[in-house]
Amino acid sequence: MKKELFRIYNLTLSQQQIPLLTNLYLQVFENEHTGILFNSFKERDIFADFLSGTLCPAGGRIYYREHSVSFSDYVKIARANFALVMENSRLMDNLTVYENLFYEQFPSIWISAHKQRAAAQSLLSRFNLNINVTQTVSSLSQYERIALELIKALSQKKTVVFISNISSMLDSTEYGLLMTLLTQLEECGITFLIGETFDTQLFRLTNTLHIIKNGQIIRILTGSLICQKEIQKSLGSYSVINSQQIFHPQNGSSDTALQFQEVTDIFLKNLSFTLKKGKIIKIFCANSSQAELLYSFLCKQQCPGTGEIFFYGTPLASIDTHTYSRKCGMILPNPRQTMILHNMSVLDNLCFSIDRKTHGVLASSRYRKGIECALQDEIPARYFSEKISTVPAEIVQKVIYCRWLLAVPDLLVCINPFSIIDPSLNYITKDLLQKMTMKGIPVLIISNNWSMDTEIDGEAIFL
Repeated sequence: MKKELFRIYNLTLSQQQIPLLTNLYLQVFENEHTGILFNSFKERDIFADFLSGTLCPAGGRIYYREHSVSFSDYVKIARANFALVMENSRLMDNLTVYENLFYEQFPSIWISAHKQRAAAQSLLSRFNLNINVTQTVSSLSQYERIALELIKALSQKKTVVFISNISSMLDSTEYGLLMTLLTQLEECGITFLIGETFDTQLFRLTNTLHIIKNGQIIRILTGSLICQKEIQKSLGSYSVINSQQIFHPQNGSSDTALQFQEVTDIFLKNLSFTLKKGKIIKIFCANSSQAELLYSFLCKQQCPGTGEIFFYGTPLASIDTHTYSRKCGMILPNPRQTMILHNMSVLDNLCFSIDRKTHGVLASSRYRKGIECALQDEIPARYFSEKISTVPAEIVQKVIYCRWLLAVPDLLVCINPFSIIDPSLNYITKDLLQKMTMKGIPVLIISNNWSMDTEIDGEAIFL
């Protein structure tokens, strides 16, 4: 017989007296995982604030283990029984692994540091996590931080763990490790509440999925209905392509930049589309493996198993790699770490992409002055001479995209361009991508970001 852990009825959550979530009904049972697909970060964040006991609902009732509780009682219950693991880590970077695990439970005046280290090592070994417990958390990988937070929840005897937007931060190998760890924690009695804003991978673990749109639950999916097709159908705002047209390239079609014709490989089946100059196509991948495979095709690291890719009417496989790399721009995930020259100025970074097409731009004062004039409406003049490592994040984001706005590539490929760590940067990304299309630059976006479709226009393809 099912045991109810937690229930909310007719709940309303407001921010600055403006309701963001209304008439919420949610029932969580022991050892049955529940999913929530939020329509925005604001909705997710306000629900997380409620769940942690820091936001009082504007209306509705709360039940714990089938008993109605007041909000003040709920706060005590939440702190004792609920944990949140999200994209922003709650670990303390300056503390060691074992200190992060136990400082809230067992201060060193109760249990010696030696015993805490031994207990931490035993706990991590139980879940095959090979970490030196005396190292600081700041040195851990993204997966290790997530795993440590989940294991910490178990050590604190939490019954419900709310996880959100963590799988998209991992590569395919780390994602497999995460799934194994979640299964192990499930066997230990933890119930998961999975709340996502765009990444649907973890919903495969859930027994029910609540889909929220415009602040209300519009549909509850169960069992086999928890799938991408039903989610898309429920949201209704996506232009879902169920049968993709086969395109036949023509040498005279000068406005066609990129064509996929019946491309099939291990993670793809009969993918066909055409991208024209000045247009955007968004490909929503079901997992990181699909995104990595598409990237490998587009940077000519490998060819598809069957089918063909055309670049301006010419088979991509037959184009010289060096020539293609000068014509095609790439913006990779986490570009502030992977695509910025941190020891150089803002202007040097802007010149870098153009120098690939017009050699000498980096050294020419005439070109550099022209770049400053061209971008005077985007980047304040005082930043051009500053080291890029010292300027605000918004300026760095503009540099990443403005360098391609200036270079005008024949194709721009963006991998997961919309930030989940700092959503405020998405407005800059959206604006500059739209300016690129106005200059005739074709843009291909490869992403797992479900909320992105409402942020920027373009044809959407779901894999």
